Amino acid sequence: MLWFINGVIGMFNNTFIQDLINYRNNSKLVTSLSFISCGLCLLSAITIPQGLTKVCVTVLGLLTSFIGIVVSKLDNNLNVRLEDLQLTSRATSKELLAGYFKDNSIEVTVPVLPIQEGDVITDIVGYWKAQEKHLALVGGTGDGKSYTVKLLINALQCEYEIAAYDVDFAKDDYPDCVDIKYTYEDIEAAFTSDMEELENRIGERRELGRKYLPDKKLIVGEEMPALADECDSLGAWMRKMSKRGRKVGLFIAAIAQNDTAENFALKGDASILKSNFCLLYLGNKAKTRAKQLKNPALLEWLDGASKGRGLIDDKPVIITGSHLLTPSNALPIADIKDSTLEPGSTARSGVEAPEVGFYPPPNADDNDENKLAKARILKQEGYSKTSIIKLLWQVEGGAKFTEISKLLD
Repeated sequence: MLWFINGVIGMFNNTFIQDLINYRNNSKLVTSLSFISCGLCLLSAITIPQGLTKVCVTVLGLLTSFIGIVVSKLDNNLNVRLEDLQLTSRATSKELLAGYFKDNSIEVTVPVLPIQEGDVITDIVGYWKAQEKHLALVGGTGDGKSYTVKLLINALQCEYEIAAYDVDFAKDDYPDCVDIKYTYEDIEAAFTSDMEELENRIGERRELGRKYLPDKKLIVGEEMPALADECDSLGAWMRKMSKRGRKVGLFIAAIAQNDTAENFALKGDASILKSNFCLLYLGNKAKTRAKQLKNPALLEWLDGASKGRGLIDDKPVIITGSHLLTPSNALPIADIKDSTLEPGSTARSGVEAPEVGFYPPPNADDNDENKLAKARILKQEGYSKTSIIKLLWQVEGGAKFTEISKLLD
């Protein structure tokens, strides 16, 4: 504290300090004289009742009165000076403390490293499944929200029961395996049914414990703000399903054009969106998110392609340019073929579909010309030459690998 006191005193000039000291000394001296005078007056009045005594008492009384007046004035002046000192001391203390706690850190600009191939998530389906969370898709018109949902459905249709709540539904928007609700009345009823199913599953899990293995279900909610305007129970549905659905195999894929909690019918509960959902940003929304993160490397990477790139949980992700999927749920890598529904199968593809509803490997019935066209697409999407050869030609080494590598070059 010594440095602080010295700092406070240093703010005053010498005259002010000397005046303060003189006033304090004079005040003590005058106070002492007053006590002495009063004592003499009292002693004189008691011991000498007549004659000169009265004169002495009178003189001493007057002297005491005069001294009292002087003391009073000195005290007043001293108090004024002390008040000034107190106010000045407070202001000085604030300045000193502000200077002491002032952030003197040096701002250092760190070079921005570009996004590397290993930093990019290429299997969006596998990533989402590994997180065991719901999915929130954020994107503007034309950013690929609906396409990404269809990509997800195609990958999960063999493993998940899938339902879609879409008031803008049109024919061929979804595979036949999807249970579609497209009127507000049906969607409202579905919300109630889902919450009942949630409670039933929770009860089953409570009874079976670790033996409980639920059938997984994915529920797609298209344009959540529109549903929120017409369906009163959407808020309760989102809160219950978001918090408790994952443990019993009920998952949500909610779609909106903005990432606010209100757009997902979670007004006042933004923490639910952050903790229970994987947030997938597409198109310009991904670029806006990169700017919010103040990450120029992400922004530069997103600008590197007009389509097929986004952010999931603030990590770079590639949304591939095809809907062909392998049984292992790897990301599709080929061009889009016209879909036709084959009898006896829920799969949609351009080739004959077996009873098991999944799509054939990307190299099925492909000639070298088609594979080269696909290789160009994959190269634009950031795949390495080795990965392209492995995916399209199923070759990992040897003379064939060298031949194809030269062809690609």
